Amino acid sequence: MTPTLPPLNCRLMCASGSAYNINAATGLYTPDAIFSPAVGYIGTPQPIERDQINACLVGQNSDGIIVAFRGTLPPSLHSADSLHDWLVDFFVVPKVVPGKVPGAVHSGFYDAVNEIIAPVAQAVKTLDPGLTIPVYVTGHSKGGGMASIGAYLLNQSFGIPVHQVVTFASPKPGDSGFRAGYQAAIPNQIRYENYGDLVPLVPPSHMPVDLLIRIFQRISPDLAAKFKQARDEWDYQPVGGLMFIESSSNHYQTTPDELIESQVLGVFEEVARDLLAFNFTSIGEAHTLACGRGYMRGTCPLSVCGS
Repeated sequence: MTPTLPPLNCRLMCASGSAYNINAATGLYTPDAIFSPAVGYIGTPQPIERDQINACLVGQNSDGIIVAFRGTLPPSLHSADSLHDWLVDFFVVPKVVPGKVPGAVHSGFYDAVNEIIAPVAQAVKTLDPGLTIPVYVTGHSKGGGMASIGAYLLNQSFGIPVHQVVTFASPKPGDSGFRAGYQAAIPNQIRYENYGDLVPLVPPSHMPVDLLIRIFQRISPDLAAKFKQARDEWDYQPVGGLMFIESSSNHYQTTPDELIESQVLGVFEEVARDLLAFNFTSIGEAHTLACGRGYMRGTCPLSVCGS
């Protein structure tokens, strides 16, 4: 009897989780007991990695071809220095890449994608994409930022028809010019953001982050300065239709929109609580794809984690 797979967006979230199973040292993929079975891969997906940092997993299931960009490992949950170093990676001056992407994009995400996009495109083409075999692009955290840029390049530079992009906990990949061009090329997009997750708010731009700037002054004045620079000088924007995950009494639900003020307040509460205890566990938990946490509970049935 063929097992019943979870909903599509859960399968895509699990594909994003599966991408973390690409070993950074060897570049090999090893399936896990939670994410990989939920995706329902047909055969073994192909890992693509460069420099032990940038990676993508290309595979196929009953939905079509899934391109999942790997994110970065989370920081130590008990170290302010580790949190600082991890967050700094998201704060990069946007750059223009004429003839490649519209507007300006996060140079770190673009360079990461550009390093692996050719073999990713070849792996997708090997699976014969088309109307009957659609292409889905996904990713978590840094992988989400890479997914948006990667989907645009696959579509525009390699002629691969991307059916949908679904990201989880994605930082902002580019400015308003990129958002306009990207959403015109690939209109079918969803971004999942979890209550209390800081990463989807960075790099910030023209939004009420004064509370976060003040609280980060106590953790890292340098990071607070980056918040100010991003808010005042850059123009980073989110892409895709928002699905916001809320929780109440351990009950999780998604809503199609959420005021930015409410998101910032939720993050402020998480950061303030962690700062008082000098334990950044709740920041990490709000960002993770792990069982029992927001992204898993907001997109997947309990049975995915064996409950």
